[in-house]
Amino acid sequence: MRLFNLMARVLLQQQSIGLSYMAGLLSPADCQALIQIGQSLLQPAMVTDPDSGAMRPDAERVSEMAWPNRAEHPLLQSLSEGVARLTGIPQEHQEPLQILHYRKGGEYRPHFDAFPEGSKALEQGGNRMATLILYLNTPVSGGETAFPELGLTVAPLMGCGVFFKDLDKKRRIHPLSLHAGLPVTEGEKWIATVWMRGRPYCG
Repeated sequence: MRLFNLMARVLLQQQSIGLSYMAGLLSPADCQALIQIGQSLLQPAMVTDPDSGAMRPDAERVSEMAWPNRAEHPLLQSLSEGVARLTGIPQEHQEPLQILHYRKGGEYRPHFDAFPEGSKALEQGGNRMATLILYLNTPVSGGETAFPELGLTVAPLMGCGVFFKDLDKKRRIHPLSLHAGLPVTEGEKWIATVWMRGRPYCG
């Protein structure tokens, strides 16, 4: 497996939120294996409620998701270790990997990954410091990740990924981290997302 191998290269950087769009993070075989793991566990996608910290449906998110158990899949353990090496954020700060499937028309409207002050979710390891989105396939069309406050859009290409910070230097939600998964206009989109907390995750 060549997860996060030395051939990975940065295609785009944006300094204000520490954004890096990278190619070659995952091999086609790794991507397919992650999709297969996700297919066996899919359920309607949910979000973390900022008030209660519990999971709930959200009309802003039109997709299916899976939360595979890292202990049951050696690939997920290797991926978690690779994310820690890539980002410099300790492995124990990671939330469980989320695999997402978007059918035609599926989208996630503009949102922040970090939680507002006072959120119950902050009790699970502090706030989300950073996000890594890994693209597991290339949709026929659509499905880009957009950063509307930056006027920036990145393409969902198999094996690529985008990393960005969710908080500013004062540990507040960074307004420029607003992002969206644009509608898939043809085909389907598979991604894997890793959120990293300010302290070891205890959800």
